Amino acid sequence: MTARVALTSIAIGTSGISTGLVGWCGQPYVTSLRYLKPEENDGAEGIRLTTQNLLLKPRITKVYDPTFLIETRRPFAKWELADKMVLPDDKTAEPGTEETVAETSDKDGNILGHWVVKWGEGGEGTCHEVGKINRYFNVHEELLT
Repeated sequence: MTARVALTSIAIGTSGISTGLVGWCGQPYVTSLRYLKPEENDGAEGIRLTTQNLLLKPRITKVYDPTFLIETRRPFAKWELADKMVLPDDKTAEPGTEETVAETSDKDGNILGHWVVKWGEGGEGTCHEVGKINRYFNVHEELLT
């Protein structure tokens, strides 16, 4: 009886771990990438990335400032939303102000989360998550052409 319980526990545990790994590896995979023209994005260029969650429901992330997308060291991903950013010399921001850099929504347009930058002295910004945002993206090279 103990052996059966042990084998059942191992089988259920292995199934749970493998499902979790598939979800973790597959979550950043971008199925659709679209350039947002300035007239569609409040006067600035942007990117719309569509991923899917573990239940294959679309998650749409709009990145309002593509300079916040940087190369990542995370496995199974190519880009990530930056933790820190320094403004170029030709731009300024009032220290202490916050702005939304990206937001993730479901297929119905319900906002799930934001990636927000808080500007400090010298144009240095620190980013943080509000809600649940997709931060990592695995973009296949065919989508970039």
